[in-house]
Amino acid sequence: MPDDERKIARIRERQLLARCIAGDRQASDAFVRQYSDMVYRTVQYTLLNRNVRFSPMDLEDLHNTVFISLFDKQCHKLKQFKGKNGCSVATWIRIIVVRLVLNNIRRKGVDSLAGQVLRVPIENFSNLESDNTETWALMEKAEQERILQQGISNLAPRDRLFMNLHFKKGFSIKEIAASMQLSVDNVYTIKHRAIKRLKTLVDKNRI
Repeated sequence: MPDDERKIARIRERQLLARCIAGDRQASDAFVRQYSDMVYRTVQYTLLNRNVRFSPMDLEDLHNTVFISLFDKQCHKLKQFKGKNGCSVATWIRIIVVRLVLNNIRRKGVDSLAGQVLRVPIENFSNLESDNTETWALMEKAEQERILQQGISNLAPRDRLFMNLHFKKGFSIKEIAASMQLSVDNVYTIKHRAIKRLKTLVDKNRI
């Protein structure tokens, strides 16, 4: 899609989003029609990518859950769209769909979606937009970051402080030792323990 057409499409996306948030019922219906097929395809792709067995009813339930989530609490999720780094509404919705499906898999267990595996030819996903690879890379990155941050939040306070200082702010071991009033050896011990604990937490939350 040419750049001018892409810009116009994104302006229209945001206008439709604004009308939905304002409570325009016709806009909400148009929103569902516009993104319904994409949501179905994204749900399918995510389940297939995780080798999860599912039935057409599972797809329907997850599809409906996505839109219920988007419009719930006076469009609370829709209001969270910021469009940072050139992210389109469609790409943002895909990220929400992937996260919702993965959470559903974790909550129910991979064997609970136990219908027949629905074999969908790969060509059916060819129209996910020309930036397909970038889109899925973005979703995977967002999901990895979410899992990592969730793991860090579950660490002990001292381990969490170390992770923030060392990996977020870039402090050296010596600088952290001075900041936390500990010996360098003690900080290395904290580092080893924090990384080991974080790896356990991340592995537990990853499918």
